[in-house]
Amino acid sequence: MARSALAVAALVVATLALSGCDVLEPTRDAEGHIVKPTSMASTDAWVGDCFSFVENSNLAYVSVVPCADPHSHVVVSRGKLSATKVELAGGVENAVRTVCDSAFTLYKASLGEDADPEQSSIVSSKNKAGGVVTYYSCIATDAVVLASN
Repeated sequence: MARSALAVAALVVATLALSGCDVLEPTRDAEGHIVKPTSMASTDAWVGDCFSFVENSNLAYVSVVPCADPHSHVVVSRGKLSATKVELAGGVENAVRTVCDSAFTLYKASLGEDADPEQSSIVSSKNKAGGVVTYYSCIATDAVVLASN
């Protein structure tokens, strides 16, 4: 019984993946840009991805879109922090703020004087063999798209 259920599950995943439903990961062009809208975990968005948060997902999921499509945010940096880096910074919030501040400053400078994006971040922690690893994404409201809508 378990073997047949596993076979059915594998078949469903394979079928959805081949159907272009972006179940396993979004469709990207050769440069890595999103080519069609899809939903995914907010922590999986890449630097440069344009997105809006999915309603009622508690910021856990986003709808990534080509950046020419309407959206509210853009990922300006992402990475991971070891438990040691978090401890040295005095906690997760301080550590993430430190790395995101410089990325946000560069992003804002690239937009010009009149742009006024807002800075935020998405954080998740996972237990790994070497201890807790904190993954972060530095995000900003996309002032260019918001201004044109």
